[in-house]
Amino acid sequence: MSNVLTVASRAGNYDVIFIEDFVEVLKNQYKKDTFFIMDEKLIELYEDPFASILNKEYYIPVEANEQHKTLDYCQHLIQSLVGKNIRKNYALIAFGGGIVQDITGFISSILFRGIRWEFFPTTLLAQADSCVGSKTSINFDEYKNLLGNFYPPSKIYIDDRFLETLPFSEIKSGIGEILHFFIIANSSLLTRLVDHYDEMLSSPEMLREYIIESLNIKKKLVEIDEYDRNKRNVFNYGHTFGHAIETVSQYSVNHGQAVTMGMDIANYISLSLEKLSKRDFEYMHKILLKNMPQFRLSADMIEDYFTALSKDKKNIGKIWDAFFPVQ
Repeated sequence: MSNVLTVASRAGNYDVIFIEDFVEVLKNQYKKDTFFIMDEKLIELYEDPFASILNKEYYIPVEANEQHKTLDYCQHLIQSLVGKNIRKNYALIAFGGGIVQDITGFISSILFRGIRWEFFPTTLLAQADSCVGSKTSINFDEYKNLLGNFYPPSKIYIDDRFLETLPFSEIKSGIGEILHFFIIANSSLLTRLVDHYDEMLSSPEMLREYIIESLNIKKKLVEIDEYDRNKRNVFNYGHTFGHAIETVSQYSVNHGQAVTMGMDIANYISLSLEKLSKRDFEYMHKILLKNMPQFRLSADMIEDYFTALSKDKKNIGKIWDAFFPVQ
């Protein structure tokens, strides 16, 4: 099994490198022309290795939550970087999950009209999905990922030891996206993933082969349709419904489990439209139930839910009109 996965991109090919020790990579990586954007929780969890390698002048801790994926917060970080005398030939290194990735990638894409950045994904969701694909996205008002562009990192380093410190909810979030890819591609690993679901929550070292499979599935379509104009749209499966669940739950439901619910909703609509057989619906429903959150949409959330659906960036049609016509 190769330790390097190369993704072709119009912006320049980039490597996903599976590593055993991020500390050793940092020792070789660290230069004075590098700034680190880091999830503040990681600094607490890995205080000793970071303190022994990184000069505090060269890293910026961030509170990684959806409320900070905004233009205002990005402007705050840019002001900090400019205050630290960042230059166009410098690089940003992101350490964290998808939120840190989005913030760093977005800033890198606009600062000096584009500077180099690299990524150490530390959540399962980021390692198995978002690290590949070039997207940078931030929220606008209450709407998720409405602003952004395509600007891939030049390198991605995956150390799956980071998964050992994740709470179960974060593992479940990542599994939600892995399920999404496996169902789309009819992966031979789907049944094994479901059979070993409970074991993986407490033994995340089992996840590497599923991460590699997930990234390989995504890589194939990203290389064909990097900018989401055609075939890559199949990856929207479950996401519009899922994003709306995140919005109305005020992000109490994590992304991957919201997508799990979204896939089930999409399957149910397909069943209702006679595009999916009852047998296939029930088969996938049983699989998806494994990763469902406890959250349920209440009657008083429905109006807000459909408002969020109508505003989602992935929504290009009006299928809701067929089911819920305006009176």
